[in-house]
Amino acid sequence: MTKDYLKFRNSIKKDENLSLEEGYMLELIFDYYNTSCGYAYPSYETLMSDLKTKRKAKVSKLLKSLVKKGYISITKVGKKNTYKLLKYLSLNNPVDSNGKPPIDGQIHYTDITDEEKEVIELGFTQKQAKSLLQVAKDKVDKIVKAFNYAKEKGADNIYSYTLWAINNISKIKNILKPVDNENWNPKTKFDNFEPRQYNWDSLEERLLGWDA
Repeated sequence: MTKDYLKFRNSIKKDENLSLEEGYMLELIFDYYNTSCGYAYPSYETLMSDLKTKRKAKVSKLLKSLVKKGYISITKVGKKNTYKLLKYLSLNNPVDSNGKPPIDGQIHYTDITDEEKEVIELGFTQKQAKSLLQVAKDKVDKIVKAFNYAKEKGADNIYSYTLWAINNISKIKNILKPVDNENWNPKTKFDNFEPRQYNWDSLEERLLGWDA
């Protein structure tokens, strides 16, 4: 099954029963929705980051409001919440190459490219993957390098920092300083060979113009 993003967002935009924040929360759940499983399961930390808030209470309030209004249901699975959409989940019924519907539980990826899959595996949403690929001109290796740089710097918002690193990759390359490779460990399947390591603190200072 595939998700109809345009139809979903148009439906939310026209729904006067939703506040602006409730509508955005519903879009986030839709972004993380796994049509194969039939629910979304983003963590509170992920939702807090996407909403740009440090208050769990705000996330909880919005989720409870959507439950009360009948837009979602919440089920506890272990220590995690799963969120099932009850309204506006427009699904297209795909067929396999043999012309028959896919078997139960089979994931259908007609709406996701191979490049998007690779970026999503890093922990980004499909929407974020599309945006990163557009900026990186579909070069996944460029995204991976920017992602690893963002992780190395301990960025709070990995997506925004990765996006910044992609846009500034030439500046980063021009002022890199090699350091000891002794503690190198690969972080992704794209990083399975030992690269040069760099003095990231010095790099950041020079990018910000602090290094005279």
